[in-house]
Amino acid sequence: MAEHLVMQHADWLAEGERRFGSDAMRWRFVCPSCGHVASVQDWRNAGAPSGAVAFSCVGRYTGADHSNTFKHAGGPCNYTSGGLFVINRLFVMTADGKETPVFEFAEVESAGEGARA
Repeated sequence: MAEHLVMQHADWLAEGERRFGSDAMRWRFVCPSCGHVASVQDWRNAGAPSGAVAFSCVGRYTGADHSNTFKHAGGPCNYTSGGLFVINRLFVMTADGKETPVFEFAEVESAGEGARA
């Protein structure tokens, strides 16, 4: 298995705020499978449960099929971090010591007008 990075939950929250501001709906993440960038608002608009944010590609909730999964072709796709193949590089450690795979934050320049609002 490839080496992965672990962040404490509080540090992860602080990084999101540093990159995108205090409105978490504007925080953006990159699917490790297809490369699609989505905001928390995108997951909400798609009707995804809150636990899907940065854990499953938004495409799972917009009807995307498997054709973009694992191809890093821009997506969206139907990848989930809870499946057989966990390709996430970033894990968040909760207070109870559990490591949860999450999507990495998008670069600020990928956030367009949403950054630092």
